[in-house]
Amino acid sequence: MSTPEKTIRIPLILIIVLTGGGVLTGCFGNLASRLADREAYGIIEQKQSEALGHSDNFSIDAVADSDSQGLSRDMGFFADEMTSESTVISLSDALALSLKANREYRTRKESLYLTALDLTGERHEFSPIFSGQVTARAVRDNVGGGAIERFGEALGDLAVTQIFATGARVTVGYATDVLHIWSSDPEVKTATGAFSVSLVQPLLRNVGALVTLENLRQAERDVIYEVRDFARFRQGFVIDRIGDYYRVLQALDAVDNEWRSYQRLRIGRERAEAMMEAERTANFQVDQARQDEIRARNRWIRAKTSYETSLDRFRIDLGMPTELLVKADPHELDVLRQRGPVKLGLSLQLSEQAALGGRLDFLTVKQRCEDSQRRLEIAENSLLPVLDARVEYQLESEEDANKPLKPEGSRRDYAGELSLELPLDRKGERNNYRRSQISLERRKRDVEALRNGILAGVRRTYREVSESRESYEIQLKSRELADDRVNSVNMLLQAGREGVNIRDRLEAEDALLEAENNVTRELVNYTIARLEFYHAIEQLEVDEQGNWHEETSISKTASLR
Repeated sequence: MSTPEKTIRIPLILIIVLTGGGVLTGCFGNLASRLADREAYGIIEQKQSEALGHSDNFSIDAVADSDSQGLSRDMGFFADEMTSESTVISLSDALALSLKANREYRTRKESLYLTALDLTGERHEFSPIFSGQVTARAVRDNVGGGAIERFGEALGDLAVTQIFATGARVTVGYATDVLHIWSSDPEVKTATGAFSVSLVQPLLRNVGALVTLENLRQAERDVIYEVRDFARFRQGFVIDRIGDYYRVLQALDAVDNEWRSYQRLRIGRERAEAMMEAERTANFQVDQARQDEIRARNRWIRAKTSYETSLDRFRIDLGMPTELLVKADPHELDVLRQRGPVKLGLSLQLSEQAALGGRLDFLTVKQRCEDSQRRLEIAENSLLPVLDARVEYQLESEEDANKPLKPEGSRRDYAGELSLELPLDRKGERNNYRRSQISLERRKRDVEALRNGILAGVRRTYREVSESRESYEIQLKSRELADDRVNSVNMLLQAGREGVNIRDRLEAEDALLEAENNVTRELVNYTIARLEFYHAIEQLEVDEQGNWHEETSISKTASLR
């Protein structure tokens, strides 16, 4: 005979509690995230206005790696899967996409957000902090002789604590003990309550706003520093993406140049073969033409491979999947050519003054020196003895008063005390003080080192802009001369002039190809050098969409931000 299986029944109330708890957890989690975002975003907006003079629509809304392809498709950068054609992406769209999808950029945004989130915690420490606890229990007690007593009790306390700038800590609390909520003995129903106030005020060590508000003060300044660092990072990030974009176009232009050179050499080889058949040129010269045609084709193939590789890197830097079929718009290079290398219109001396007056990282390093000076004073305070004053007051109802919420007429207790801790062991504090002195000296050296680095960077980028501009003009003339040389050699070869051979035409062709590539290279170099120069003097403004503006007037940066 088989044993019947036992059925385990889960109480319906347990299922409801577990399910409801899971739902509430998700709701509370979403609410907590929204509240944290609202407070942190408000702080970032405030600090951006203080540090930069403007604020962005800052957000760390995540674009998951798996969604980057969908994001690109939504922005119109995804080609038809049934074709192999690529979608052309403009420079502005490429920058906007990279600021949404690039992993490094998103990580830096999150760092700024987390710094602001830390500040919310420090601010909270100086707001009224409430705490409370309620405990309830049921008791079944065998009192002897077969008698059983059953009763329930509840205990609760509520307190609020406030820290003041002087270092004082005030706590106001109320506690109640409702001993018997129900009882088998109707005569026993006792309830008590107690109201208390305590004040602790340091008198020597840890007294005053310098020490008490240090963590809050530093957290406030850390957000300012992070806002500046992020602004500088975003400028550099956009410059890098612009450089990547134009380097891709430079590689594409090299492919076009190699292709045209290959076609010209192919035509030249055909002409050389025709001249050989007419006995107007030697066989070895035709072989030279054939070899150069082969080399030109090989260079063209290698240029295409280099372009595809640079395009893959470009997609990765944007945050796109490498299989996404997008490419840079060649029209952007045409616009760059039409504009040409515009002169800066700024003197080196004025540029140096602007950099020293407006560089965000220089402001930060100087203020970090101030932080070290302040921490030295705090370390000196920690060498003092601890002398605290404490005052306490408590109003408590009598045990059998049964008035937990109305303790008037009950017992009142007062207490006051002074506690002194003698500074008999201060080695740790002594070492920290000496460490703070050394840290201050290091910060001072950091200020001087960055100052020298800024001036050197301004001069270097200023020279690079001037050099790139002059090199571009030289390469334009070189290309014009090389083009004339190719045309002249071809005309002389066709005319059968003595002293001109296939080698002359091949050398002229190589010179033209090199000049064409150099013109594009120097134009791109100038564009990047110009942006880096404005970045070095803190005159490049970049917004959250990747739009940038070069401030050519430096009047507003004569003063510190």
